Amino acid sequence: MQIPVIERAAVVLGMGPTALGLVRALGRKNVKVFGIGLNRFEVSLSSRYCQRLGAIDPRYEPQKLLDFLIEFRLKNSKYTNLVLYPSGDECVVFIAENHKELSQYYTFSKLNPNFLELFLNKWCFYEACIEHDLPAPASFRIEDAQDLEQIAKNDSFPCIMKPIYYHRWAMKEGLNKAVFCRDISELLDCGRKLSENLPELIIQEVIEGEEDNIYVVAAYFDRNSTPHGIFVGQKIRQYPVGFGTTTLIRTADVSGLAERSVNFLQKVGYQGLVDVEYKYDRSTDSFYIIEINPRLGRWYGIVEAAGHDTIYYSYLDLTHQPIPKHASESRQVTWVFVLRDVLSVMNNKFWGISNTFKSYAGKKTWCIWARDDIRPFFAFFGEVISKGLKRLSQ
Repeated sequence: MQIPVIERAAVVLGMGPTALGLVRALGRKNVKVFGIGLNRFEVSLSSRYCQRLGAIDPRYEPQKLLDFLIEFRLKNSKYTNLVLYPSGDECVVFIAENHKELSQYYTFSKLNPNFLELFLNKWCFYEACIEHDLPAPASFRIEDAQDLEQIAKNDSFPCIMKPIYYHRWAMKEGLNKAVFCRDISELLDCGRKLSENLPELIIQEVIEGEEDNIYVVAAYFDRNSTPHGIFVGQKIRQYPVGFGTTTLIRTADVSGLAERSVNFLQKVGYQGLVDVEYKYDRSTDSFYIIEINPRLGRWYGIVEAAGHDTIYYSYLDLTHQPIPKHASESRQVTWVFVLRDVLSVMNNKFWGISNTFKSYAGKKTWCIWARDDIRPFFAFFGEVISKGLKRLSQ
């Protein structure tokens, strides 16, 4: 009797650099990956491990994307379980808002509007941290100019003003995560400029220190909120400097940080891949949680390189297959997003030539480059050169 071959496949929404770690981790395990970009130039669409399905941005054409996904599933019934992965907040929100319809055709981690509110709404997240005794930077909600003036009197400086919902803010106001305010005059001036948006913002104290005081935890939590493939890393640089995305990160060993993350996420019944960020405060010798992203981070390529099949474990669990029981220790490795890291170095006086070269020591893995998947490298730099030439010609 011939044993039927089980077709293994996944669909990834959003094919920017963040998706590369996901696409490669699944593709190397012989999972067929279909990719839908936000635009046709997204770098992960060029991966040898990805079969491109086109580009539809859920922020602007959600119904078109929903119809496409349903039609694609109906035409591909040979896949017993087709797993749906989001690679960015806009894709997470799309799946959550359409989870009832999509769950009839796809398998995906626990995503619904009520559950997602805890992680995408910065104020709800702060309140949850207080409720569960998880140290977090002091935060204040703003309703109007009076609230802003009252908060300014607390003398909690420096501070940042940031949106409650970053993914909504980015669509309207651009990609800046936060506005840094050194003193009361800068805070009030910022408040005047953003007066119409105050109810959409919160003020948060700044945990001072360089980027290398930032630590991250990655893991997959199964349907019982049991963690698998836990990884801990130390961020070394980010861009923009101060409040940006990771450009260089390395494996770290920090006692208790993973356990703290697991404890909180199990209390709230978390399921899925996760990106947890902390900042260490040297003045108090304490770690403060900064944010939890209910998805993988751009730096997730280091997780596989460090010896953890975290992404593949998510696929196994979502397709009702057992996850291996063995635990693996992290290998020492450094992940680099070269182009953005160069910009970070150029904009931070601390990183001279000597310190920069030292930070690249040891085994490395790259955001874009991979020996077994070189096309994204050429596609990425081709796009960079093309944009540069267009700017020069303007």
